[in-house]
Amino acid sequence: MCEDLISRTKCFVFNGQRYRVFISHRRGTGGNLNPLYLLDANSQFSVVTERNNRKRDGDILYIGIGYQDGVDILKARTRDYTVPSGEKEFAEGGGAAAFYQFIAACVKPWIEAHYPVNVDQQTLAGHSHGGHFVLYTLFNHPDAFQNYLAASPSIWWGNGALIPDGKLTIDEHVNQVTLMVGEYEEKLHPQSNETEKMQILRMNATPNLRARNLAEKLIGNEQRCSFVFCTGRRHPGVIKDYAQVANLIAGHRPQNDGL
Repeated sequence: MCEDLISRTKCFVFNGQRYRVFISHRRGTGGNLNPLYLLDANSQFSVVTERNNRKRDGDILYIGIGYQDGVDILKARTRDYTVPSGEKEFAEGGGAAAFYQFIAACVKPWIEAHYPVNVDQQTLAGHSHGGHFVLYTLFNHPDAFQNYLAASPSIWWGNGALIPDGKLTIDEHVNQVTLMVGEYEEKLHPQSNETEKMQILRMNATPNLRARNLAEKLIGNEQRCSFVFCTGRRHPGVIKDYAQVANLIAGHRPQNDGL
């Protein structure tokens, strides 16, 4: 982690689930901080904070939501980050609404009570199932954050149960929506594993499950949505690009985009 960052953790218990929140900001930062809420903090928090640029990203407060020691993280994130589905294949998920309540009722109030934050410039960012939860929040609680970053979102979960019916629009409270996808999340890579192959085949059979298609629908005439294509990246490799883009968004810097 960057030596110039001041870091701490805070543990919570909510509905019997044990969470650990990681918090960092640059040493000597003055004034209000722009909150960047990150999911999958146990594995990705340091990846994002290490992309902090001293001159560019000094006003970011990093808040990573993770799990305490002893928690089965794979099982917990599947439960917390995904929407309900009546299909047996997706029975282990469906807790997105409860997880959102944890963030809204516990994490955000605690952060705002302990740090000087700019509540008009809050960003929520996640990758994979984390990106799924970002989109859930965008569609169901759009006024909770002003910027949303969904990298490699698991839109396929529940065969698209996440996507609202009818025309997709961006709520007036939202400043920016960014979707990201790796080149080899849309087509097979010579080294694609069986899970990657299954997801690519699923999305090719049902284009509405692709992040690119969702971005096209959201962009329309909206200037507040962008799509970032990560050339040469497979699903795990997108995390490095996602970390950089998360810093750019929270620091209010433009990022390259295109469909």
